[in-house]
Amino acid sequence: MRLLYAVALVIIFTASFSHGRNLASIRKDAFTVGVSKGDSAAEYDFISEITAKMKFSRFRLVAFENANAGQKLLLEGKIDAIIAKINHSPRLENSFLVSAPYSKTEIAVATLAKNGEIWSLADLNGKSLAFIPKDVSGELIPEFWQNAKPVAVQNLSDAIIFLQKGQATAIVANRQTLEAQKDSVLRIFPNKLAENNIVALFAPNSQSLQEEFNKAIKNSQLSIPNSQLSTLNSQLNKERIDKIIKLLNELKKEFELLQGELK
Repeated sequence: MRLLYAVALVIIFTASFSHGRNLASIRKDAFTVGVSKGDSAAEYDFISEITAKMKFSRFRLVAFENANAGQKLLLEGKIDAIIAKINHSPRLENSFLVSAPYSKTEIAVATLAKNGEIWSLADLNGKSLAFIPKDVSGELIPEFWQNAKPVAVQNLSDAIIFLQKGQATAIVANRQTLEAQKDSVLRIFPNKLAENNIVALFAPNSQSLQEEFNKAIKNSQLSIPNSQLSTLNSQLNKERIDKIIKLLNELKKEFELLQGELK
């Protein structure tokens, strides 16, 4: 009788755990998050914060090479979620549960700094424009420029090579991607073409995990851009503030000189 009782308990426990695993896709050791190799460092702080809000004891990062590899890991149950600066699109909802937006990115345009022929967005009509598929869809380009030819590239480095070889005139990508370019070979236009919502992905059977993630975003007000989202954002904001302070100091000196002349 005791043996039967013990077996029954094991079956109930196993069934309960399996149900929870299938429902929430949470594994024993940690909340396992897929990140792209290029974004893993930048996303770490955000994942750490959101995991704490979701009340997980710890998390584990699994880096993948590209979007297809990450989505395959998620569908195979090897990771619990993908948090890797994914732009929302209706296509994703056909295969995954998509979270509420936790950040936004601007779509911007850049050309070579030495290019003296391109000074306005209108100058790009009919030109070949490189775009990074993970940042923006090539379908956006014809919406802004007539007869423009979209050219897909793997990353920013490849896009710059296309510009230097004359195979493209400008790059269309996330402003963050363009501003991350460390030297001054690019000139970024101030115009904002569009704005992307950044979302996380969950497996189709992980509705409770998706809901918990959304609740954590809402409770911590992470749905608006957060300075802790990436060290890159923090650095860029600091640089902007330093420039503004410098400009204000210059204006203050000019104002004091004018005051002196009036006296």
